[in-house]
Amino acid sequence: MSRGEVDLVHALEALRGADRDRFLCALAAPAALRGDLVTLYAFNAELAGIADKVSESMLGLIRLQWWRDALADIAAGRGHRHHLVQALGDVVARRGLSPALLVQLIDARERDVEGNQPADLAELESYAAASAGTLAELALEICAAEPMAAWRAAARAAGTAYGLTGTLRATPYLAQHRRIMLPAAEMGEAELSPDSLLDLKPGAALQPVVQSVAQRAGTLLAAARKERLPRLAMPALFPGRLAAAQLERLRRHGYDPFVAGSSTPSGLNIWRLVGARWLGRI
Repeated sequence: MSRGEVDLVHALEALRGADRDRFLCALAAPAALRGDLVTLYAFNAELAGIADKVSESMLGLIRLQWWRDALADIAAGRGHRHHLVQALGDVVARRGLSPALLVQLIDARERDVEGNQPADLAELESYAAASAGTLAELALEICAAEPMAAWRAAARAAGTAYGLTGTLRATPYLAQHRRIMLPAAEMGEAELSPDSLLDLKPGAALQPVVQSVAQRAGTLLAAARKERLPRLAMPALFPGRLAAAQLERLRRHGYDPFVAGSSTPSGLNIWRLVGARWLGRI
């Protein structure tokens, strides 16, 4: 096994621990794309993990600014000692990743650090689009040279759907850490009190809130599926395939992410992704 192959194996193992879903997405991608997707997803995992690693928001904002400075170093062609910055710089140079999208990915994580609850579903979708949607569009830039605008829209829609679904799946975890990412307006309409959610006893009022977010995710998935992308570009939409499976599990469990089994990772996910790759649709 060559040094590059060994490095890729180690990078895959690290990504599996940080973001299992996108580890599977990279694993199911063609070999020629796999290493670059792993680097992009590792960068995203680093940003997403900041909120859980800091004791106060200012420390998190400082870390995010460090990454903005690292992107500036990449853009200026300056060397860097951090191994992930080096790897990301190589991908940016070879694949032409959009600097504005990379910065947008960092900016989106300020909400995680500050812990602000979205005011309504539109604000939650805006966050999902800026984070998971942007990541999917960056993945598309790895998969397809000069992607068409319609392909970008499909990738962003699939990624945003995954982001919304991920918020629903993470609701119990976030509540345990005294955070709420469900939209406040929809919670108010359903008479779901923040205290009951943080006490991990949301009751029946949770169902309509979760269902409204899930339905919006489903609408985005339907929009992504309308656009036919070349097979080589399909890995950028893989998160949408996982979102579809997760939404179905939530539906079967009454749109209650607190129910055992509603958010459990499925052993079928890798096969769902392989199928999406060969069929050319999610």
